[in-house]
Amino acid sequence: MPPQASARSPFAGCLILIAALVLLVFLIGFTAWMPFRQAAEIEKFTADQPAPLAVDPIEGNETKVNDLVERLEFFRTGLKDGNEAPTRIELDAADLNLAIAAFAPVEQLRGSFRVREITDEALIIDICYKLNGRPRLAREGEEGPITSDPRFLIGTLQGRPELSRRELVLKVDSLEVPGKTVPEGFMEHFSTLRIFEAYLKDPVLGPAMAAMTRAELKDGKLVLARNPGESPPDVVSDSDFRKGGGRLVTFLGIGACIFLAFAATMVFLGIRKQRQNERNHQTSTDGNDA
Repeated sequence: MPPQASARSPFAGCLILIAALVLLVFLIGFTAWMPFRQAAEIEKFTADQPAPLAVDPIEGNETKVNDLVERLEFFRTGLKDGNEAPTRIELDAADLNLAIAAFAPVEQLRGSFRVREITDEALIIDICYKLNGRPRLAREGEEGPITSDPRFLIGTLQGRPELSRRELVLKVDSLEVPGKTVPEGFMEHFSTLRIFEAYLKDPVLGPAMAAMTRAELKDGKLVLARNPGESPPDVVSDSDFRKGGGRLVTFLGIGACIFLAFAATMVFLGIRKQRQNERNHQTSTDGNDA
């Protein structure tokens, strides 16, 4: 092969292209495999059929519902801008279960959450929580090309209320599923339940949550309050909430860094080889001229 042709060898470029294709296939395969792996783990501690929890009847409880509405409205009025007086509301387990049965903002909890007890340390809640199961192709009449059959997390959690500056959330401290072990990785995703996330911009609930400065458990009750001069603790952050999901990003980032390092090495070796060939060609030319 003539020296000039060797100097333009496509060897390094081909290696980079092959490496890029291999990495692309790996990333696509890894992304497609992850939902199946997660679903397989979830199936170990969930059920394929629900066990709906009791929902308090509204009929026959109209007096209790009206009383709860009045108390909540009085509390909301006390949270309005311009009202500098402290305000608070105390809700026991019966109040919370009745609220789940009666009020639209928590209707998604009907049949899936039921408060069993409130202690000074935790809300003890029985759950039948719906999760996405193993991905599959959609059948006729189902939306989208890909769907999944539901799985149900049936057990008891212990949690406590917490406030960010705009949102009331439930912080999950423990989760028990009879006869099963819940992995730590799942708890990272399940550690914060943002029940009212959809109502952050609601004209009624949004300002009310933003005005509260305290959410605590005391004497067997959930206590929500606004105390003048007190700022709510900013305990819920996007980084905490997405901590579990960040693992996938980390893996993909490591893969990308490895590829870039490999590509840079190939380019460096290719350039060095090309310069070496050029020097050899120049030396050979000078020799022939002599």
